[in-house]
Amino acid sequence: IGSTKTKLHPVQERMAKSHGSQCGFCTPGIVMSMYTLLRNTPHPKMDDLDKTFQGNLCRCTGYRPIIEGFKTFTEDWEVMRSANENGICAMGDNCCKLSTKRSSTIDTNTLIPANEFTPYDSSQEPIFPPELLVYDILDKQSLVFKNDTVTWFRPNTLEDLLTLKSKQPKAKIVMGNTEIGVEIKYKHQYYPIRIHASQIPELSTVSTVDAGIRFGSAVTLTKVANVLKNQIKAKPKSHTRIFAALLDMIHWFAGQQIRNVASIGGNIVTGSPISDLNPIFIASEAVLEIGSVRGIRRIVMDENFYLAYRTTVLREDEVVISLTVPYSKQNQFFCAYKQARRRDDDTAIVNFAINVTFEENTKMIQAFGGMGATVQVPLKTCKVMLGRSWNQNTLNMALDSLIEGLPLSPNAPGGMIQYRRSLSLSFMFKAYLEIMNNLNGELNARELSAIEPYQFKVPKSSQMFHILPSSMKTCAVGKPIPHLSAIKQSTGEAVYCDDMPEFKNELHMGLVLSSKAHATFKMDPSDALKLDGVHLFLSAEDISPENNCKLGFQSDIVVFVEKTVTSQGQILGAIVAESQSLAQKAARMVKVTYTELQPVIVTIEDAIKYNSFFTNIVNPSVIEAGNVDKAFTGASHVIEGECRSGAQEHFYLEPQSTIAVPKEDNELEIFCATQCPLFTAV
Repeated sequence: IGSTKTKLHPVQERMAKSHGSQCGFCTPGIVMSMYTLLRNTPHPKMDDLDKTFQGNLCRCTGYRPIIEGFKTFTEDWEVMRSANENGICAMGDNCCKLSTKRSSTIDTNTLIPANEFTPYDSSQEPIFPPELLVYDILDKQSLVFKNDTVTWFRPNTLEDLLTLKSKQPKAKIVMGNTEIGVEIKYKHQYYPIRIHASQIPELSTVSTVDAGIRFGSAVTLTKVANVLKNQIKAKPKSHTRIFAALLDMIHWFAGQQIRNVASIGGNIVTGSPISDLNPIFIASEAVLEIGSVRGIRRIVMDENFYLAYRTTVLREDEVVISLTVPYSKQNQFFCAYKQARRRDDDTAIVNFAINVTFEENTKMIQAFGGMGATVQVPLKTCKVMLGRSWNQNTLNMALDSLIEGLPLSPNAPGGMIQYRRSLSLSFMFKAYLEIMNNLNGELNARELSAIEPYQFKVPKSSQMFHILPSSMKTCAVGKPIPHLSAIKQSTGEAVYCDDMPEFKNELHMGLVLSSKAHATFKMDPSDALKLDGVHLFLSAEDISPENNCKLGFQSDIVVFVEKTVTSQGQILGAIVAESQSLAQKAARMVKVTYTELQPVIVTIEDAIKYNSFFTNIVNPSVIEAGNVDKAFTGASHVIEGECRSGAQEHFYLEPQSTIAVPKEDNELEIFCATQCPLFTAV
């Protein structure tokens, strides 16, 4: 969209000049997210920015300068720049709009030189290539791609898909690749037959039926959200309560980038016990249309749909064709909640949906995610509440029943047992209050505060810096000047290790890491070395003790562990092969036999118990101010207790990588992803 060699796009310019780029590894993705927003919404609001960057991570900046720069594209900008939100510019007479001319240079005493930004004009954007709009020949063809390990089918009719699935029942169907892609890349699953089904018309359509809205299984979550918005606007509130709960939950489902490709059917079939949407589908009794070469059948999603962890009632040769989400009724109320560690782009700890109809011969349905290996429906609790008045006594009975009906074992996957159990109770309490409020029941201010919806607030920020005297105008120190690499990072022209072309005869290394916390070990790389393209295996036996050097801030990390590992993830050895994927595959094939040792020390209490302390700290850090014992002795009151703070480490977006190029005289030229080149050189 722009280049240092030609002209910067306004998005790239504002990213760089607003100090939104530091290490720059995330910058191209953030630039393209903003560019995409402007192409779809030329006059966005701050709420649009919030949604757009749900799926973008930035380790360095904390987002503040990115938002500061990009909010200048929004309609809210004029209000946000006002000091008192009264429409008067905080710069007063120095407002850029009152200036008769534009300075030709950046004002280095202004953090973000908004008056220097190139104006954005959506009419100047290039049009989408017309030939791509009409060139749909390949989209209408049934395609097959094949290599030595994988066969990839792309059928274009439902009949072809069902026939393929009958012949290849073990084949994985791929829609957005948001789940299978993760399984292949990070869980090292192998699926030799894959079927891409997103181009099949029957799976990609949305229609209105008598019972509700019918979504094809390949419809993306973004499209689902847009359809729900239109239905909520067009129909009475009493008919769209399920739609409203589903729409709200979709907002918290991953990030916008994932929702643009993730399909509604893929979410169902994946069967994650912490799915954001499946509790809603079960509580609302959504109807699935299932197809195979034998015909089509319809089933209601209920407590029997998931048989075990990520296992459904679908037969191997069956495919989900559509999902029908029903309309709600006049006296029907529906609530859904999710609790995660972060608001955006995070998986649920526990989620919940409840469906209540205040009519005779109806039933209540509750569905919990994160409380077992599948979505849990507490039938006893539903039965306890059925036929009773919606009051505090009924709530208390429901909470008592939930305590018994949703027990988590102490070793349940995911941990946080007590917290998850308390969340299930708090969700039930919140649903009680929300439904009571909809029934015009009396709630006090404290109770009403528990059901207040989350309100997005426009972020505000400020940064203080010194304004230099006029005599020091030529000095760069202290001025808010964009760093030298910001422009090329914003254009994607900055080169990182992985951007460099391969050298001739380049080999790649895959690491063998410890899976035990405290153990001795033996390694057998023979199976790995049999693979074509694998050159050698390295371990501590292959390098001299002086080269197996001590690294790290405390000089206590070796390149290869020799005999005993003291933590998971320590490097035991390495495979050298002709490609990165081959090296990593071979590294996983190295057989490591452990003899576990005791004690395993993982807490401060363990260290105290076994008197395990560092005694050779190079630069000990001591907090000391006055006489602590004397201060306690003279204190009127002494409060005892403990406070814990978990260790934190930066989440580096650029993977650790190094390229070593042999040179003459036994020299090595090193290209390294590091923020400390001096330490690397030493």
